[in-house]
Amino acid sequence: MLKTTTTATLLCFVLTTVVLMDQTSSTATYSPTSSASTDTFIFAKCSPEKFSPGSAYETNLNSLLSSLVSSTVASRYNNLTVPSGTGEKSEPAVVYGLFQCSVDLDATSCSSCVSRATALVGNTCPNSYSVFLEMQSCLVRFDKSSFFGVQDKTEMLKKCGQPMGFNDQDALTRVSDVMGSLSSGSGSDRSGGNGDVRGMAQCMGDLSPAQCQDCLTDAIGRLSSDCGMSQGGYVYLSKCYARFSYGGSHARQTPNSNSNSNFAGGDKDDKNNDGIGKTLAIIIGIITLVILLVVFLAFLGKQLRKLQGIFSI
Repeated sequence: MLKTTTTATLLCFVLTTVVLMDQTSSTATYSPTSSASTDTFIFAKCSPEKFSPGSAYETNLNSLLSSLVSSTVASRYNNLTVPSGTGEKSEPAVVYGLFQCSVDLDATSCSSCVSRATALVGNTCPNSYSVFLEMQSCLVRFDKSSFFGVQDKTEMLKKCGQPMGFNDQDALTRVSDVMGSLSSGSGSDRSGGNGDVRGMAQCMGDLSPAQCQDCLTDAIGRLSSDCGMSQGGYVYLSKCYARFSYGGSHARQTPNSNSNSNFAGGDKDDKNNDGIGKTLAIIIGIITLVILLVVFLAFLGKQLRKLQGIFSI
């Protein structure tokens, strides 16, 4: 009886320890194509230079943003220039802007995403002359200077998911196949998949085919070299992006911690939440283990006293 009960107690102790260890080591991730909403905010790059409230530029900017939302009915991409108003001598008045939605969005979803993006501009980048705001499935960008048709491969954001094991060759092969599919694809909107690995790449609509190919080659190359052994990742350049997901997981859609002061996002909050969750899990695990240990020692002491009583007789 003693042996059976002690074994059961030890088994319970071991199983509880394993479960708790597994909980504290798990990592929450987001999929770019399923669990994350199409209008989830990813990042915004805001210029430090500001326009004056009530200026002609502000009037034209409001007109531009409204027109961008309206034009989502007819297309998933459009660029506009709002030149009305002369503005103050010391301030520009013309606003150049565009929006773009992912190729897999219907008109309603595209309109919702762009509407959400334009609504975030004022609070995220108040009075900034230039804003680049990226959502999960669309983007809005405007500037006081024309950027239409200008190649720009500046890295805006890059992040990789949790690393895969070296022994998971099948998964690594699937990721490599998807990267190859994106690289060898044609056009400004590309997608590929192999099993549970899905990839997507897209250029801004203002680039020429040659510029698009050049930009995507760079983005996909960086994604493959830096995140090719990870469970998902993404690379956003100024004029294109590439990303992939593995097994429903993806690098968390927030900027990395080395962002500059003009780069808005929520990575700090996500890291704090992750840290709090892990800390609580560890504390709960320790308390549970202590309780089980006390119960086990009490039981063991009781059994030893019984044995001492038997031997004393």
